[in-house]
Amino acid sequence: MVQLVRLGMPGSNAYLLRGARTVLVDCGGADHREALVEALDAHGCAPGSLALLLLTHAHAGTAGNARWLQRAHGVPVAVHAADAPILATGADRPHRPMGPTAALVNWVGDPHFEAVVPDVVLGHSAPLWRHGVGATTVYTPGHTIGSVSVLLPAGDALVGDLLMGGWFGGRVRAHRPVRHYFAECPERVARSLALLARLGAERLHPAIGDELAMAEVRAALHVDDAAPAVGGSPIRRRERRLAHLTPRGELRPI
Repeated sequence: MVQLVRLGMPGSNAYLLRGARTVLVDCGGADHREALVEALDAHGCAPGSLALLLLTHAHAGTAGNARWLQRAHGVPVAVHAADAPILATGADRPHRPMGPTAALVNWVGDPHFEAVVPDVVLGHSAPLWRHGVGATTVYTPGHTIGSVSVLLPAGDALVGDLLMGGWFGGRVRAHRPVRHYFAECPERVARSLALLARLGAERLHPAIGDELAMAEVRAALHVDDAAPAVGGSPIRRRERRLAHLTPRGELRPI
């Protein structure tokens, strides 16, 4: 049994997965580090107690505290192979704005964060049982080419910025599924959501907003399980190259 705990912080959610040990999924931006520290303290997560920091993707808003946690808490950091270069350089890749609001978000946001060399580089799927949690990562590109989700047996999925809940950072109608402001490969978002649906995800937990019902997500974002595979050839070539990467660290693709 895995206990899911949401750490609602300004700007971005992080989540604790508690089983035999505790895994932290995402960690927010560096400008909200104090809120992260308070949340971890409130849940008894002292330095040395976290088994893993798993990043759904490598952007400043979700990975900004990764290097600090790696250093101060001694926690290993995991990210997908395609996003590992972003993490190691500490600068977001350019991404496609998905609407007029994105221009304002892009203007006020800082794409830079403290660079991190990941301890674990993930393949397309990896079990987390070695870290004491009965959950599995699933490769769900869209927001970035290296985005992953974390699927729990009870039907919950932590999806990072694959989509978001509500508007204005989740302050308005946080349970309403909407497309994220940005996507590196937007044509993959619906496919990734359809994959999660086929794998049994019923409730999605985004980095922005509140819990989203898969039935509402499917209707709002026009997710069709039977949709044919689509995507530009550069993306397909990149995915084929990723499939042949051998991840280092103890998590191996399955």
